[in-house]
Amino acid sequence: MNSFPRNKQELPDNWGYDLLRYGNEEIIRGSDTGTLVAFGAIAFQELKGEGLPHQHFGCGMLLFSVLLCAVVHFAVGGATIGRGQHIINGEQETRGNYYFRKTNQLIAWIAAALQFIMTVIGILLVLKSTPPPFLEKHLMSWF
Repeated sequence: MNSFPRNKQELPDNWGYDLLRYGNEEIIRGSDTGTLVAFGAIAFQELKGEGLPHQHFGCGMLLFSVLLCAVVHFAVGGATIGRGQHIINGEQETRGNYYFRKTNQLIAWIAAALQFIMTVIGILLVLKSTPPPFLEKHLMSWF
């Protein structure tokens, strides 16, 4: 019924690398989708016309989430290229390269999580017609 191989001998040699590549591609796709949503919300705000302070703050959050998309791409790219070069050249990965790759992967995950959170909050702020009570006092003092 289940055709997934259960023990290590039945798995192809590159199975782990395929999963890592697929996982990295999904992070990048999610990040890109977040960027498209952010630009869509900003365009919606501009089409609506004059916005309220909380909506401008939401647009700022959305623009920052676009910057986080670039962080995700650079971090994933840095981790992947270095590892791929070592595999192609048949070299052992040094401890420094390993920590560099793991740090880049951690940066990518953190940036993707922050981007998701900022995109959701930014969209909610742009779409709301009244500011949330906890932001109203602070936003009015800025603008």
